[in-house]
Amino acid sequence: MGQVSHFLGIEFTWRKHDDGNLSVSLTQQSFIETLVESLGFAQASTSTYTTPYRLGMVIDSIPHQEMSSEDRDKFRLNYQSIVGSLNWLAHTTHPDLSTVVSLLAQHQNNPSYGHLEAAHYVGKYLSNTKTLGIYFMSSKRNTMETFLHFPLSNQILSMSDANWGPQDASRTMSNNLLPLFVSRSMSAFFINLFGPLHWISKRQKV
Repeated sequence: MGQVSHFLGIEFTWRKHDDGNLSVSLTQQSFIETLVESLGFAQASTSTYTTPYRLGMVIDSIPHQEMSSEDRDKFRLNYQSIVGSLNWLAHTTHPDLSTVVSLLAQHQNNPSYGHLEAAHYVGKYLSNTKTLGIYFMSSKRNTMETFLHFPLSNQILSMSDANWGPQDASRTMSNNLLPLFVSRSMSAFFINLFGPLHWISKRQKV
């Protein structure tokens, strides 16, 4: 079918470099422009919206508001439509929306005007960043960059380990069933970038 240029609303822009490497960028500018226009922000100034989440607006602390049953149904439908569009972007070309979309999605059953305002804030952010997306290149890169192309000089350190046996190291292995929560294996991983970034330690279920 040839080289893909558009697929499920995602635009693919390919480039062949002089050194022989191939790069591709994935964006959803048309989808974002349609979403922003539906929110009424097409003509608004969004140059100051540089993050998808407004500092000081804790979405989980926004109080719920009383509405009539009819108004609640209309409001909920509108809110769910916006969050659904944002969720699609977060899963395709805008992973920077993942956190705020996760918070907004938790209030789809009973949203308030504050939650809608937070969703509109994301829309204004998208209006300012509609040309951004995900970029892949065939050449190996030694630096990690964000949308702002901020270089990271430090290497990401990742470690993992697992203990595939009894935790107290005193039990002998046999054909008998091991006691629950006593002799279960442990696994863990740790990721460091300018300090601890992500880590998990958990007991296996089996």
